[in-house]
Amino acid sequence: MREATITSMEAIEAAARHAALDRAVGLSATDYGSEPSIPCAPSEHAGVGAVLRHRLHLPADVRLGTYEDLNHPLFPGAQHFRATRIQLSQGRRAYFFIGTYETPGRLTFSLIAPCPDCGAPVPSVTINSQADFGDWLMGREGTTEAPSFRTSPVHRRDCSLVSG
Repeated sequence: MREATITSMEAIEAAARHAALDRAVGLSATDYGSEPSIPCAPSEHAGVGAVLRHRLHLPADVRLGTYEDLNHPLFPGAQHFRATRIQLSQGRRAYFFIGTYETPGRLTFSLIAPCPDCGAPVPSVTINSQADFGDWLMGREGTTEAPSFRTSPVHRRDCSLVSG
């Protein structure tokens, strides 16, 4: 029986860092074609996961878990429509993203990470490309704050970074 090769998290992270370094020196990324259609996917969550897979250039053998995010709205002010949470994991290592429509018609992905003030797991930076992910992995300056960072309901009450 032939075993499938599984792309390691190290390979995913290395590719992201390489893309960030290429972007920093002005090398253009390869055209990966148009994004997958969310309405054509088996479910809305699977469609959002497919868009993240496309933007991060994740190989087909990389599994993504997708489900409803109970804390964040799909778009600003939404009461009933929830964001999609995507889990990229292998072994004990995992990254969590949420997909929201912060700009009408444009799906935005934010990486969930601890708030630097209160430590709560909140949307921290916008990750809309492999190079964005690489910049974050390398701790580079210039990453874009997630649109819902300061308004996330997950912050602790005493967090000094919450806008309100």
